[in-house]
Amino acid sequence: MIRLYTSERLCSEKILVPTEKQGHYLQHVMRLMENEIISLFNGKDGEWTAVIRFPKKKKIELYIKEQIKPQCTETDCILCFSLIKKENTDMILQKATELGVTEIYPMITERTVVRQFNLERAQTIVAEAAEQCERLAVPVVHQPQSLQETIKQLPENSTPVYLAERADASDNLSQIKIPAFFIGPEGGFSSSENRFLREQKNVKTVHLGNTILRAETAAIAILSCWQFRIF
Repeated sequence: MIRLYTSERLCSEKILVPTEKQGHYLQHVMRLMENEIISLFNGKDGEWTAVIRFPKKKKIELYIKEQIKPQCTETDCILCFSLIKKENTDMILQKATELGVTEIYPMITERTVVRQFNLERAQTIVAEAAEQCERLAVPVVHQPQSLQETIKQLPENSTPVYLAERADASDNLSQIKIPAFFIGPEGGFSSSENRFLREQKNVKTVHLGNTILRAETAAIAILSCWQFRIF
C-alpha cells in the first residue's frame, strides 16, 4: 500500500487535499484510480487508510477512513553531523531516518567544505524515507549551526557521543538513554574541535575500528550499532 506523510491532523471521515507533488505522484506516477486505498501518517496520530476521490476533473482528494496503526513511542536518538557533499548528505538524512533517529542537527565545522543546506529539501527527504521504511514518525531537522551552538541546543537529558578517529578504546554506552552522536566532516574535526568535544560535560567517546571511515559510513555504522545495541 502506498504511504504518504502529511502535516495535517488525521481522523475518521476527514477530507484531505494532498499537495501538488503528492497529487501528481498518485495520479500520474502511480496512476491510481478513484476508490483505491492508500495510507497516511503524520507522526502524531498513527497510520490511517484513505480513499482516493476525484470530485472534479484534475482535482484529487483523500477521504480518511480508519486507523490501522496507533502512534508508537520512539526511543530518542540524535545525530549531529558536519555537512558534506550534497549526495552524501542526502544519504545520511535517508539512512538516519531508516535507523530511527528522532532529531538531526547539521553542523558547519572548521573543515566543512559544503556550507549550503536547503532545510525544506532535507525535510522532504526524511519524510519520503519515513514513507518508504514504514516508520510512523519523521525526524526533526534543524538549521545548520556551529559545533559549539549545536552542543548548546541539545536536550538537557541527552549525552554527547563523540566518534573519535584516533581513540584507543570506546566508552561504555549501555547506560545512555538519549545519545547525541557527533560526526565530523571530510578530514575530521580540527584539533580545537576535538579538544572542545572532550571537554564537554558527560561526553562519551566511541572508536569504530582502525580504518578511517567516510562521514556517511560512520553515521550508518554508529546508528546501526545503537539500534541493535552492539556495544
